[in-house]
Order: sequence, then C-alpha cells, then structure tokens
Amino acid sequence: MAERPVVGRCGVFLVRFVRNRRAKRYILRVLDEQTARVTVPWGGDLDNAVAFWEKNQSWVEERMDLLRRSSSRRRTEWRLGAEVWYRGRKERIVPKIGDAKAAVAIGDLSIVVRSLSQDLRLEIEAQMRAVAGRELPILVNRLATKKTGLPRRITVRNQRTRWGSCSCRGTISLNWRLLQIPSEVCEYVILHELCHLRHMNHSPQFWAAVGDVCPEYGKSKAWLKTHGHIIVGNLS
Repeated sequence: MAERPVVGRCGVFLVRFVRNRRAKRYILRVLDEQTARVTVPWGGDLDNAVAFWEKNQSWVEERMDLLRRSSSRRRTEWRLGAEVWYRGRKERIVPKIGDAKAAVAIGDLSIVVRSLSQDLRLEIEAQMRAVAGRELPILVNRLATKKTGLPRRITVRNQRTRWGSCSCRGTISLNWRLLQIPSEVCEYVILHELCHLRHMNHSPQFWAAVGDVCPEYGKSKAWLKTHGHIIVGNLS
C-alpha cells in the first residue's frame, strides 16, 4: 500500500503498510531495528492504519531501541564529509546550503536531517531505502522477459547477507542497498533472481540462462566480490 520514513526519538526508521486479505485486524510488527510493518485487513483503509500506527509508535520505538542496543556490532558513523556508496560511486555527504531545514546531499539525493552535527546514517539509509522501494520494482518489471518469467510479487527489504532472493512461490526479494551499487551490477542481481523463476538452483542450466540475458555477468560478479562486503557488511 505505502511506506514512509519516520523521524523518532531513536532516529529514522521505515514504516511499511501492507494489505492482507486474510488479516482480520490491524497488526503491528517490528521487523528489525529500522523497519516496522502495519498489516491492514482487506476491509481496512490507510487512514485507519496510520492512526493505529501512531497510537503504538512509542512501543515500536522502545522495541527498536532494544534491538539496537542488543546488537553486538557497532555501525560505522556517517557524518558530514564522509564518503558513502551511492549508485556505484563514492559520494561525499555535504550540507545543503540555503535550505530552511537542516539537510544534506549525496549525489542527486537530498535528505532532511535533524542535525548536521550528528551521525546521519539512519536518516540517509531510510531515504535511500524509500527510493529503492520505488525504483527497484519498476526495474524488475522492465528486465523481466519471456525467457526469465514474471515474478508474482516483488519486495524490497533490509537484508543483511543477500543482495536478493527468489522463493518457490515466485516472490523476488531485493536488498535496498542495490541502490548503492553500479546500475549494471544491480541489473545483474535482478536478472540472476529472475532466472531463478525457471531454475531454482545454481545448475549449469541456470548459469546458461543468466548468460543468455546478461552476457557479461562475470564482471558484475567480480565487482560484488571486491566491493559488495564493504556495502552490505559495513557495520563495524
């Protein structure tokens, strides 16, 4: 249905509103330290879902704060002047001069922040994830062909160890951090998962299918091997 970044007392996080025809009531779940999901029953509407969310926001923030504090890994801080991967390039975080509100820019991306003097990572990641949530499903549908098949469902998630996955039910899940890597590498990841719609394995037939739709996939695999762990694993 919709998703929106929220600025709370513990930073910025994403709230996703998802309709489920089998749900009989509004349900709120914390998926990770940066994401909450509101399940909306088939007869419900977004206004009531938002009201339900606002009523329970304090509980969500307490739960997210607990998850963050219990994590054994410390995130690398993103402050002004730091370089961040964005669309395949290292872009410097710079202040936006002249804006009425505190804001920073990374490449063509503008992000309103609470303060320019703090760690900006959560706010920047939330904005990047929102952009990826809009762009990646469009790209999947553009790249899907008769050779690969069409996914039944597309989700954009905060995956820790994978760039993407494909379920036996035809759902393709993508890591929002695909927004940080080069476009050709991002397309390879998507085509890789699309080919799993025909071959749910990594057999020679699967790789032949990948090579058919992405002839130079070896270069993208090499880029991910060299740089991927820095982006996905940049938590220490």
